[in-house]
Amino acid sequence: MFSSDAFPARVDKTDVRHVETLTNALRALDHEYGGGACRDACVALLNWANPLLDSGSGGQVLHRLQVAIADLHNLAGWASFDMGLLESAHLHFGRAMGLARASGNTALEANIHYRMGRVHLHYELAEDALSSFQRGLPIAQASGSTLAVSILHANEAWAFAKMGAERQALRQFARAEDEFGQSVAEDAPPWARFFDLADLVSIGGMVHTELARTCDVKYARTAIPLLTRAISTGGEETSRSQSFRLAALAMNYLVRNETERAREVGEQAIAVSGPIRSARTRDRMRPLKQEAERLRGNEAADDLASRLGKFMTSQGAA
Repeated sequence: MFSSDAFPARVDKTDVRHVETLTNALRALDHEYGGGACRDACVALLNWANPLLDSGSGGQVLHRLQVAIADLHNLAGWASFDMGLLESAHLHFGRAMGLARASGNTALEANIHYRMGRVHLHYELAEDALSSFQRGLPIAQASGSTLAVSILHANEAWAFAKMGAERQALRQFARAEDEFGQSVAEDAPPWARFFDLADLVSIGGMVHTELARTCDVKYARTAIPLLTRAISTGGEETSRSQSFRLAALAMNYLVRNETERAREVGEQAIAVSGPIRSARTRDRMRPLKQEAERLRGNEAADDLASRLGKFMTSQGAA
């Protein structure tokens, strides 16, 4: 796809724009089809792009190149994480962080802290996730991006909810909502542009879902309309996010013992997840399956647990 023979003798804005354009296209593939749809292409593009840093370019070209390649490493790290390739993910995030710092791009640096925190959050390391989000916050504030600050506060709330810290979770999410409202006029960078109203509402739903599991089942009642709204607002190009939202919605119906509704929504989650090349979609189904198995003997719950088991087995073998 990218040949070292095509390495330019002198790097200019056209080469940088090439990296930026392809990174944006690969990010779109990741959003819709999962990390497996773009990771190999990210690595191939990096093999072509990384040597450009040694071309002797300076000034604005070098600065923009550092940001572009940092963003590409950030995407490669995210795609690797999505596929369950943790060692690769950490290597790419580390490289992205170094280049973001070298370029002085604090907004990108904050975004990398957010993504590293999400890795910890996915593996139920809520305290480590919270530390990553909190490290990113002053950097996001220094960048002047209210959207970056909103993203980190929203994810802080999620980590607090996983820890059962009810008051802190609700407080931080309220802050994220306020900051998101203030960020509407911002020209968001590509790596933060994914965070729209559907994402904000979705994290609110995840926060209430976790609080229903760690604090009080009453939060399932408030999680359901939040997740329903996020699902109805999210576009078709965000299949992976829709899969996560549907799985969480089904979980809340199970918590409320509304098993027929849980089965219906769970089946939707499985259907949406089928074409997505992502290990995380399978991982997100695991707690749903465990909750369905808790209601063993209920026909709808048993059926959902069986279907989830078949899906997770087929995805794991894929």
